[in-house]
Amino acid sequence: MTKTELAKRISDQVEQNRERLIELCERLINVESVTGNEYDVQQEVIRIMSEIGMDIDAWEPDDDEMRACPYFAETGESFQHRPVVAGVLKGRAPSRGKSLLVNGHVDVVTPEPLEKWSHDPFRTHIEDGKLYGRGASDMKSGVAVSLFCAELLKKQFGGTLADVTIVSVPGEENGGNGTVAQVLRGYCHADGALFPEPTSNMIQPAHRGAAFWRIHLEGKASHGGTKYKGVSAVEKGIKVVQALGQLEKERNETICSKNVYYKDYPLSAPVTVGVFQGGQFTSGVPETCMIEGCIEYVPGEHSTEVAASFEKAVREACAGDAWMLAHPPRVEWFGLMYDPAETDLSDPVVQTAEASFRQMTGREPVINGFEAGTDMRILKNNFGIPGFIFGAGALAMAHAPNEYVEIDKLMENAKVTAMFMANWCGIEED
Repeated sequence: MTKTELAKRISDQVEQNRERLIELCERLINVESVTGNEYDVQQEVIRIMSEIGMDIDAWEPDDDEMRACPYFAETGESFQHRPVVAGVLKGRAPSRGKSLLVNGHVDVVTPEPLEKWSHDPFRTHIEDGKLYGRGASDMKSGVAVSLFCAELLKKQFGGTLADVTIVSVPGEENGGNGTVAQVLRGYCHADGALFPEPTSNMIQPAHRGAAFWRIHLEGKASHGGTKYKGVSAVEKGIKVVQALGQLEKERNETICSKNVYYKDYPLSAPVTVGVFQGGQFTSGVPETCMIEGCIEYVPGEHSTEVAASFEKAVREACAGDAWMLAHPPRVEWFGLMYDPAETDLSDPVVQTAEASFRQMTGREPVINGFEAGTDMRILKNNFGIPGFIFGAGALAMAHAPNEYVEIDKLMENAKVTAMFMANWCGIEED
């Protein structure tokens, strides 16, 4: 069978099984699974893997073992009743193909505020070629596509030559600890990895790093009528925010916009102010101010270096301000802090993904970097597994009201993913 004939056969089978793909998406989306409440959706994943005939390993991570792991991000969470599920489609002749590890998360962010949704976020509906529901883009559709492709290749070709392992993890949205549980279980060895996060069918062999920061500023309280006797912590906070805007500009001009994966984005690595709180009364001079946000960074940068440059920018915001020099802002790093990750464009896994895209679409793929973080960093940076991010959903839809995935993109993604699995893992061609 030629590659052209194989591509047509896979494309035809995806088209013929369109309703099965939509069904798998709906079965996952219709189970509420906000982070911390993933038990029920993982039971659904187990049922689907059983239908496919995969070898299934499901376990509840041990909290103490997790916290002892250097990759663990402390979030205060427990993994009781939050299983991780791995399904393996065993290869028929592993030495003749390359093994694939698919990592996907089934937790979703809250759908609040519910009044912004046109329909129940946990009851899918289809309208104008779009499948709506929380997790439709991020990333239950990606998990569903992976399962669908494993099933299709098993039915059509008796499976793949090398193993396909699909791991469904909880706890990605608040730090990625579900994937920490995955590697502690031993699912950290493969020739290549796929992360079906929402990329709008762009092939993205890199993702950003990110860190959450909090800045505390001190002022001096006074009645508003005697404002001159006080010092506004809010006004000092505004100075800091302006300095962070300058930091963002300088970083993008000198570092981030020169990165091969991020050079074409309007903003390569944002410094986002997410929370600004200050003051205690309408007519009072604010004595305190607290600012929270996130700084993102590109492959080639490291968390410690970025944190140091951030703290330097905050210190420099105090220049010429006697109060701020005497009462310097305090920077706190909390929750999330992780490095970026990248797979070289010349790596065989990226080259195979590109070739599979061309074979199935007749177009050149768009290659760039994912505009957020993923669990790819855990497997690539610590275990050297080359991988890429590729999913039908749109990142702009992730976490948004009325989240959806376009069904045409879902179908295209399934065709490319199935072809990639066939090319990478190998199949018996009749």
